[in-house]
This record gives sequence, C-alpha cells and structure tokens, in this order.
Amino acid sequence: MVLTEDGNLSERARAAGIVIDALLDLVGNSVLRDSVATVRPRGRVCQAGFLGGLAPVPEFNPIADLPSGVQLSFFGSSVFGTPGFPLSAVPLADLVAKAEVGVYHAKPVRTFTFDEIVRAHEVMESGTAGGKMTVAVG
Repeated sequence: MVLTEDGNLSERARAAGIVIDALLDLVGNSVLRDSVATVRPRGRVCQAGFLGGLAPVPEFNPIADLPSGVQLSFFGSSVFGTPGFPLSAVPLADLVAKAEVGVYHAKPVRTFTFDEIVRAHEVMESGTAGGKMTVAVG
C-alpha cells in the first residue's frame, strides 16, 4: 500500500492498520508534527529533506510535540564528503548489489526514453507515477 503525504499521514496509516517503525521525512518542517505522530512508540523519524520549505515549525516544543519514546534525528546531505561523513563510508556497491538481486525493491515502475521526457514530467506532476521513474539517455 502506498500512502502519499498530505499532512494527515498518521491518521490514514492508523485507519489502514499500518504500523510504521521508521519514517524518512523528505518533506520537512511543514509536516514534522505529523511525521513524529506516524511512527509507533520507540519508532524513528529522520528528517532529511525540506521539499515543503524551510519555514520554522511554529511553536515547536519537543516536550509537547514529540511522542514519548519516538526518536527524531536530522541529516543534511550538505555534510556528504566532509571528514565526518566521507563518501567512502557509504556502502554504495553493497546497496547496488542488493538491489540487483532483489533484496531491495528498487526497480522503477516506468522507464522513459529521453525523447519522452515531457511525458515523464507530465506523469510525475500528475501524481500518477505510482513509484520511481527513470529516463534513459542514449
């Protein structure tokens, strides 16, 4: 089942009986309160994106807004390649190998040729992609 973010993900997940252990939040501050409410007790949320903008979370209070036991962390990609987060520490070859043999379900739902790039954008912007898409060049 795919649930898309609309600010009420926690309610829809509960209504569907889905228990979420961990959540990678790429939308950011605009849905932070809902993200931390979405995971189970002792669940984890990592905020790693700001697609929803950089505005602060109004009156965010960790004591009141963070459910007890939920772990919240942040990761900014701007640290990749720094001494604290060297690229060599990311097991890219292992991730690719596992995706190739099906351990990770990483296949795109649809592949477009470069000549179809306008159509790819139309599908993406319509919200009907249903997963990751790729554009093959060459």
